[in-house]
Amino acid sequence: MITADPSELPVLLERSVRAAARKADSMADLPDDLFRELRDAGAFRLLTPRELGGHEAPLTTVLDVYERLGRLDASVAWVVWNANWGFLGALLDERGTALIWNGEKDPVFANSGSPGVAVPTEGGYRVTGHWKIVSGIGGADWFAAVAVVMEGGAPRETASGVPDVRLFALAREQLSIRQTWDVTGMRGSGSNDVVVDDAFVPEELVARFDRPARLQRPLYRTFVPALVLPGCSAVVLGVAQAAIDETVALATVKKTVNGGVLADAPRTRSAVARAQAELRAAGLLLRSAAGALEVAGEAGREVTMDQRADLRAAMSHAADVCRRVLVSMYELGGSTSLYRRNHVERIFRDGMAALQHANHSADLFEAVGRVRFGREPGVPLF
Repeated sequence: MITADPSELPVLLERSVRAAARKADSMADLPDDLFRELRDAGAFRLLTPRELGGHEAPLTTVLDVYERLGRLDASVAWVVWNANWGFLGALLDERGTALIWNGEKDPVFANSGSPGVAVPTEGGYRVTGHWKIVSGIGGADWFAAVAVVMEGGAPRETASGVPDVRLFALAREQLSIRQTWDVTGMRGSGSNDVVVDDAFVPEELVARFDRPARLQRPLYRTFVPALVLPGCSAVVLGVAQAAIDETVALATVKKTVNGGVLADAPRTRSAVARAQAELRAAGLLLRSAAGALEVAGEAGREVTMDQRADLRAAMSHAADVCRRVLVSMYELGGSTSLYRRNHVERIFRDGMAALQHANHSADLFEAVGRVRFGREPGVPLF
């Protein structure tokens, strides 16, 4: 049954998530029974409008759920993040919403930020593309595809002079999945490739970023891409916290060459304290930046470019901190960190894989700097 309070999800799902972690890692996807439990609990409804059965939860609440799930398992948290595209129900018109939320079952989405192409045709668009690393696509009913509208063989520009990028909702039967997810980190996320070849998408299943949402409520009045972007950073904050927790547990029993335990070494205590302080500070910064967008949405104010830059900077900062924490904790474990029986081994490779996401690119600091100098960020959906 769906929980009335989304903040309860990590506790409600903890036993099942932990029990399925190794199986997901070995099969390179989430087990079907765990996916069904996530769906039934409402883990994929965090951003869905209330009238469609969703939580319509504040962004900071959603980020907290992602972070706490990340402490349990990176792959599960990642799939939950990438499946929470229910806010499309606030963007699409009523005809499009009825096509997706048709009463048969709770729809589950997957998305990839890399763009395909869309060519206008009568009544809609013809969409084509090859999207890589689409997490959770194996259990998804709908694919929320980003695509650039093309005219005359070139990207069509909006009135502001930027490429016309839109979201296209494609049903599962309109795409093919390529089993490409042969990796070491975040194996359980099932992040395979998606190929779409000239699929028709009606106008009512196309959403735009440059227009106000149909449902003008606080969550949907904010900068819509921000409902997605910081989720991956929240996940890695949780993964890095798990690395600290596991290392602290290990340090109380792992013997050193001097005969004592690792926890008695000053270097260990200093490294753990430093990691914990930096991680908590990074988490506070991310929530503060997200909270500023919430305040703007509640007040009906437009989110400023500076606020968007603050969010991007907080994400990049969180990525830097998490990378340092993961390396530090892996190093403290010594040779023990090499063995699969030690949880830090999987946490480390999962966390480092999550940090490879484009949203965590160091180049985004440069885009933030451009904004600080009064220039355009030069990054799509910034």
